Order: sequence, then structure tokens, then C-alpha cells
Amino acid sequence: MQNKINLVIFASSLHDNTSVIGSRSALFEGIRQFAELDITYPSMLSAGRQSLNRLIDGGQPRGCELPCEHNDKTVCFIATGGTEEIFRDFVDALPHPVLLLSDGLHNSFAAAFEIMSYLEQHGIDGTLFNAPLDYSPDFFQQLEHGLFGGGEALSSVLQSDPLPKFPRSVVKAFEKTKVGLIGGASGWLISSGIDRKAVTEAYGARFQDIELNELEEAYHAVPEDAPEVGKICGRMAGFLTGDRTEADLTDAARMYAALRKICAKYELNALTLKCFGILGTCRTTACLALSLLNDEGIVSGCEGDIPALWTMLYVKYAYGQPAFMANPASSNRKECTIDFAHCTIPVSMVHGYRLPSHFESQTGIGIAGSVPSGRYRIVKISGEKLDRYYETEGDLIMNTYIPQRCRTQIRFRFSSEAEFDRFLRVSKGNHIILCRAAGPGGPSR
Repeated sequence: MQNKINLVIFASSLHDNTSVIGSRSALFEGIRQFAELDITYPSMLSAGRQSLNRLIDGGQPRGCELPCEHNDKTVCFIATGGTEEIFRDFVDALPHPVLLLSDGLHNSFAAAFEIMSYLEQHGIDGTLFNAPLDYSPDFFQQLEHGLFGGGEALSSVLQSDPLPKFPRSVVKAFEKTKVGLIGGASGWLISSGIDRKAVTEAYGARFQDIELNELEEAYHAVPEDAPEVGKICGRMAGFLTGDRTEADLTDAARMYAALRKICAKYELNALTLKCFGILGTCRTTACLALSLLNDEGIVSGCEGDIPALWTMLYVKYAYGQPAFMANPASSNRKECTIDFAHCTIPVSMVHGYRLPSHFESQTGIGIAGSVPSGRYRIVKISGEKLDRYYETEGDLIMNTYIPQRCRTQIRFRFSSEAEFDRFLRVSKGNHIILCRAAGPGGPSR
């Protein structure tokens, strides 16, 4: 009997389904070479049990598994970013161990990383299969062997290392830190929550909750002809690209001015922003504002991701550098490379840039930076108490320009296949922090 794969597709409503599915035709055809492919969606996971579930707990699918013969596999294709919450709501309806598939488009890989960290935190066995951009025949052979051949899992999740001891100067810097949390965390960060009380007790840092509507009001109060807005537009208008206009740049600069006023009001050293929350009310993005604030020394991160922001602060305190907060975008095991991408980066880290739209929303201003090649360090502090640590070094070998991903894109080569595999396996959420590797410093081991 032929092998069969029940492929459950998780896709965000922010993405066009026709584009999401159409761009994966080569992936689906490659799978069909070794298995019958049945494509389903999360709402179908509890088929035949939904009426019962509604009577029990209001319709949430709990504990109902797909029927699965010996030669059948249920694989969750994490097709886009922003699907982590959807996955969490349906995880109890999945056979265990959970099998995930991701690729190099639409923030698929980054979302799968967050989900794998969630599985590790909740004691659920999971395996991630990540397809390279070229959907090479070698990958499909690996996938077939991993699913049906009884081979080793490609990347079972592991816990990251314990936090090493920080230098005294870093400890003192954290004690003086005040972090603004504007709008809370984005819903898809299902494995990136922290115990703020424990972190404050351990580090002395303070957290300031700020409602998103306070930022929205501050933004609308900034006039288009404000001096700081004019200064930014005068410096950056020549870098607009695609369909971006000076009006788009003006709005992005107004967002910078609004964030700058909030930082002054609350005396913030750092902030993280639930940036997708302002798309509808302000009709712009914060990508440019966060870049400029980072270059001014106010460490600023996206999506309300506190562990990522905390790591950026650590990079500043330990190494005296700004940092690139990025998503893993694709992998190539044969070349020991992973691509990373995001729509914001400190301008001081690039040697050239363009200003297109933000990727997911196609609105506002994003930054497509050209990052110099050389030796770089990847760091991530994670865990509920920010007590887990990952670090490695490698080489930034090129910038990429792939339309179906965030605007600043780099390719990072790991020092060995073992280090590449370790990166894939370690639980650290969907964002990594990247900085120049020049010079000693950092924690002692």
C-alpha cells in the first residue's frame, strides 16, 4: 500500500492563500513522488468530533486525533508566519510526536522555530523538516526516509544551555535598565513569554507597560511638518523604492517622533512594540523608527518579543554594538547555511539600504539593508526567567533578495555541520540576534 501524508496547512489570514499555495507547487510535487498527498486545514483536524467538543468545552478541539494507518503520517506544514496561535489551539488534535514541515518562504521557518520551542516547553515530542529554497531531490529523499524509513529525526528540539555568568559591567547595566512594553506581546509568540517578577528580582531591570492607544495618540499628534520629521525625510527620501512615496516616509518619521516622545516621558532605555497592532490605526509601520532608535542607543525590538529585546540589550552591554533582530528564513544543510531576514535593522549596521514597503502588510516603510560580509555572532537569551543561552559564530557570506520574505536578508554560514544541526535543534523561539563578532567579551563560561 502506498505511503500517505495528511498535510495540514497552517496559513495566516495576512497572506493570500492563492499565492501561499501556488508558490509551493514544487514542494507538493516532490512529496507526491513518494507518497499520496491529502491536503487539509486546521478546522478539519477534529472532523466528526466537533459537535461533541462544542457540548464539552465550547468547541475547542481537545484530544481528538486523526485516524492514521501504519503507513500514514500527519504532517503540519507551517506555510506562513503568524500561525503559531492557530497551531497551539489545535495541537491536542494532532498525533504525537508532532511532525512539522517548513520552507524558506513567507516566514514559514521562523514560525516553525517558535512552535518547536513551544513543544519543548510543554514536553511534547516534535520533529522539524525544513525544505531548502531549491526543494532539492536530496531533501525529499531525507523527508521520505525520516517519515517512512525509520531513520533518525532531522531536528528534534533540545533545550538551550544554562545562562553563563555575565561580567560585572553587564550586570550593572541591566540594573539601570527600564524597558517599555508597548501594546504587549504579539499573539504568535507562544513560547516567548517571561516571568517579569523573577527577571526583575534577578537583574534589577524595570518594566513599564504602555497601552498601544497611547502610542497611537502620540503618533496622530505629530504634525507632518514637525522639524524631526522633515530632517528624516530630507535625509532618506532618495532611498525610497517600489511604490513608496514621500508621504509614506513622512508617516514613518512621525512614528519615530511619537516613539521618541514616549521614551522621554517614561525615561526608557529600551522598548519593544506590538508593531502589527498599529497597522490599522496608524496606517504605517515602525520599522524605520526602531532602526533609528537603535542607532541612538535606545534598544528597540519588534513584536513585543521580550527575550529578543533582552538579548539585544545584552549585545549592547557586553559588546558595545547594535544588533539585528531577525527571523530564520531558510536553511541549506549541504552548505551549512541559514538565511535570516527582517524588515528593520539599525542603519549603522549596513553599508547601503533601500526603503520599500513592510513585507507582510505591503504598507508603510521597511528597510532593505545591505549588510557587510564578515565574521558575525548569533546570540539568544530565552526561557521564562531569561536563564537559557545560545551563542555561536560564523560568517555572513552574502545578502539575498527574495520577494517572498522580509526586506533585509542575509546568508549565514556555520562553522561546521554539527554547529548547523545544533542551531536547528536548540529551543530559542523564532527570533535570533546577530552582531559583529570582532573582539572578545561577553559572559564567562
